[in-house]
Amino acid sequence: MKTQIKRNFKNSILFPTRFLGLNATCAEQIAHEKKFITHKVSTLANNKLAFEVTQAGNTHTFTVEQVIAFYLKKLHEFYVKDEVTTKDIVVTIPSYATNTERQALVDAAEIAGLNCLRVINESTAICFNYGFFRKADLEKEKERIVCFVDMGHAKTTVTIAGFKQQESRIIVHKSDRNLGGRDLDYQVMQKLGEEFMKKHGDDPRESPRCRLRLYETIEKARKLLSGDTEASINIDYLLNEEDLNRKLKREEFEQLIDPQVRQLADLLRSTLEASSKWKTR
Repeated sequence: MKTQIKRNFKNSILFPTRFLGLNATCAEQIAHEKKFITHKVSTLANNKLAFEVTQAGNTHTFTVEQVIAFYLKKLHEFYVKDEVTTKDIVVTIPSYATNTERQALVDAAEIAGLNCLRVINESTAICFNYGFFRKADLEKEKERIVCFVDMGHAKTTVTIAGFKQQESRIIVHKSDRNLGGRDLDYQVMQKLGEEFMKKHGDDPRESPRCRLRLYETIEKARKLLSGDTEASINIDYLLNEEDLNRKLKREEFEQLIDPQVRQLADLLRSTLEASSKWKTR
């Protein structure tokens, strides 16, 4: 899939759920998202956002809800192949989502021909999963307190919940909409892009195709650094037939992502402070 995206990056819509419920007035959030996408975002007459793609020389415009509907419809096809024919679904959404974002997700399901029974917070779904599969390990009277830290590709959520054998409750949950693995990769990309520009005179960060290649290689290096002290970043013919070959040590990586680490620490701290008034049941 990543190879296809690099070959057709102008028509590859990345992270459509990140645009749910946004409109042209959400300039700051849109600017943040544009650091990670390669396709065109346009504004419709009603101030809503849309994506532009070109096929066979023809330009097509799709709303955010339509793009997510394509995705939901494709997922439903997989279930139909396994003889699960129901069109009733329950979808999850980040806890920070506004009512507008939640309604946009319901609209996307309707466009896909699906019946959205309910929209629940992702933190709630995590707790349901934990309580269901660990029910036998839980006590009937004594509550077990669990903290879930979910750092995904684009966001981070911290949830503190209490569990008994027959019940569960969410004590507190907090999220950071713009803190994820891709934000760590962005810091490294800025460093490598600056070095490449100083050495060769051209900035690979200005080329969507080069940015994609940088992100892909940096992500692989980041995962290696979780276990190794050093990772290699090698990209042949990155820009103007010039290669990028560099070693990235874990110590340097940690220095580059220090702002994001502090951001995560603040999120954890604020969550614990908000839960300081627990009442043991």
